[in-house]
Amino acid sequence: MVELLVAGHCIALERFVRRGGAWRPIEFPSLVAVVEHPDGGVALFDTGYAPRFQAATARWPYRLYGSLLPVTCGPADAAVSQLAGLGIDPENVRLIVLSHLHGDHMAGLLDFPQARIVVGEGMSDWRARSAWANTAHGVVPELLPDQLERRAVDLASVPVGPTGLGGRLRNGHDLFGDGSAAVIPLPGHTKGHLGLWLPGAGRDGLLLVGDAVWNRRAFTHGELPLRPLQGDRHSYVGVVDELARLHAERPGLLIVPSHCTASIARARAALHG
Repeated sequence: MVELLVAGHCIALERFVRRGGAWRPIEFPSLVAVVEHPDGGVALFDTGYAPRFQAATARWPYRLYGSLLPVTCGPADAAVSQLAGLGIDPENVRLIVLSHLHGDHMAGLLDFPQARIVVGEGMSDWRARSAWANTAHGVVPELLPDQLERRAVDLASVPVGPTGLGGRLRNGHDLFGDGSAAVIPLPGHTKGHLGLWLPGAGRDGLLLVGDAVWNRRAFTHGELPLRPLQGDRHSYVGVVDELARLHAERPGLLIVPSHCTASIARARAALHG
């Protein structure tokens, strides 16, 4: 089973999200994917916002984060509450794949104390930065568990296998050891940014790309944002080019950026249609 939830949202200018967008505020949903595996149990891709985000960003300098991107997330919006509605106890979430450590992707992390955490390169970089530098990098340390490194899954220890996606995306880390889910590096937005490939979801598979792009028009029409936040432009554009290739070659494949309302709606319809 794969379910796509939205755990809160922030408000951003459409022009910031994609070139050619209007200078108007739009909702920026925070996607959480729920994957139930017969042997591996429940896994999440990201955890979205949680009500604690407001408290964690109430003080300077983290207050800048919440001020620039106003967040809405009540108790019922949090992933942990929505999972309860699906009959899933937080203690039963075994794995969480974090696309990256920005607050809108991991603010719910503390609600799942038993889960192992899959995170990419640069996991501990925030420890060497000042509070102001962490704010600039979108990282709010108060939202991270104290034992993050102890709970982390070393990606190097997860076997690599073919994904069938070709190009730079041809290999991924086989999350459950049966080819049903592959963690794929998608660097650019941040150094260790990750995506998740679910070949059995939908008719042609589901590729969760986090913030590799913010809107599907990046890979359908080449409308990139003004700049990838804290990222490497060359890597970012390379990943977008790969997503554009996939979209052209396999239009039925569901490519879902975490903040793209249209992509989330399209994927939900395909998964439950």
